[in-house]
Amino acid sequence: LLFAVLTYCVPVVTLLYWLLFNYLPVGFTTELPVVVNQPLPFQTLILAFFVSLIPASVALYGIINLKKLFVLYEKAIVFSEQNVNCFRHLGYTLIYWVAANLIFVLLISIVLTFDNQPGDRMVVAQFGISDIGTLIIGAVVVLVSWVMNEASKLKDDQALTV
Repeated sequence: LLFAVLTYCVPVVTLLYWLLFNYLPVGFTTELPVVVNQPLPFQTLILAFFVSLIPASVALYGIINLKKLFVLYEKAIVFSEQNVNCFRHLGYTLIYWVAANLIFVLLISIVLTFDNQPGDRMVVAQFGISDIGTLIIGAVVVLVSWVMNEASKLKDDQALTV
């Protein structure tokens, strides 16, 4: 139920964030790669929303796979090809998340500073230690899915042995 709700909340909250951006307190805008000192025009806010859909879509992909995984657990299906696929997709989600954030930071910095005077426009790229950690965790999850796949094959072999 939680993941079903999140599937709808992520795009709605993203849209509300950008529609209400000009009215938000300063603390809500500090995570952006550039400082925004003036109210943004509506067109900029809409572009920012569409740029924000890049990481939001990766988050939705991860949420959908988590939902599938927990539905399998609810049915007591633990070592199956479906579980392996869910884990593999979750690992790739973490890897995609890093790429999506890199693209997001690049594009959002352009969108948010496009209306600035020439010389005040910015292009920002960010790649940090947390991104490296996320890539490593994603790779480990993909590796775990491979191990789970081998365990699933062994389980199937044992089931067929008389």
